[in-house]
Amino acid sequence: MDNKGILYNMGGWSQFFFFCFLSFSGLIMATLIILLMVPADNPLQSVPSIQIAQVIQTVCLFLIPSLVYAFLYQGSIKNYLNTRTQIDVLFLLGTILLIIFIQPAINCIGYYNQQMILPEFFDWMKEYEESAEKTLKLVFADRTIISLIINLLVIAVLAGLTEEFFFRGCLQQIILKIVKNRHLAIWITAITFSAIHLQFYGFVPRVLLGALLGYLFVWSGNIWVPVIVHIMHNAINVVLIHMCYDTPKGSQIENFPFEENAVLISASFIISALIIFMIYRRGVNRLESEN
Repeated sequence: MDNKGILYNMGGWSQFFFFCFLSFSGLIMATLIILLMVPADNPLQSVPSIQIAQVIQTVCLFLIPSLVYAFLYQGSIKNYLNTRTQIDVLFLLGTILLIIFIQPAINCIGYYNQQMILPEFFDWMKEYEESAEKTLKLVFADRTIISLIINLLVIAVLAGLTEEFFFRGCLQQIILKIVKNRHLAIWITAITFSAIHLQFYGFVPRVLLGALLGYLFVWSGNIWVPVIVHIMHNAINVVLIHMCYDTPKGSQIENFPFEENAVLISASFIISALIIFMIYRRGVNRLESEN
């Protein structure tokens, strides 16, 4: 029988606000550490400084609150985050194929998302994204293998792991306790996942990716499945940016309208839909066998 932590018998909203408190505390901790570590006369102007700050922020904002909450709720981090459930190998292989074949569809949706015109009230979003773009150029300016490996570890592995622990492992389960509906919990978490990145021009594809990861967590019953898929998605993008950034090929990847890539995008949507259906059936069979 699973142990129960001090948060176990709390109501859903109480758990939600406590989790928000942990996250906010982590953000304050990250800010203080970054201010102490990064020189005041040259803040975040070098790639190592940016990468160190990203690691600190990711760990303090996402990882530590998730682990603390899981322990206080269940008395066992592994049990709460569902790391012990046996992984269906065919299910996992299907999800890996899915995240590969779905990339053209995601890029297409992202392209049309970027064409949306925001009211003047949201100009700060555009300015934020332009600032993020400058940071991205700085990080990917170094085309060496060492730089690629570091970016893969920080942007793909660490971000994928910590964000899944935070959003699917904890937040989705907390919201589920409040709304009592799996689908609603998945989509609310996905919207929150996208919104917290503060990148409106990638908002829609990130919501869809978040929802997919949420369903994979429910269907597989193991947090490592969405973690692996998230890491792979990030890794694919890191490698593509590393190889193609500031090149004509990179521009083609970013600007991916359906009209110019109809066959590839159609194939991506169709194959992805078929794979989703197959892994959905395996996931449903697992849930039914447990009940």
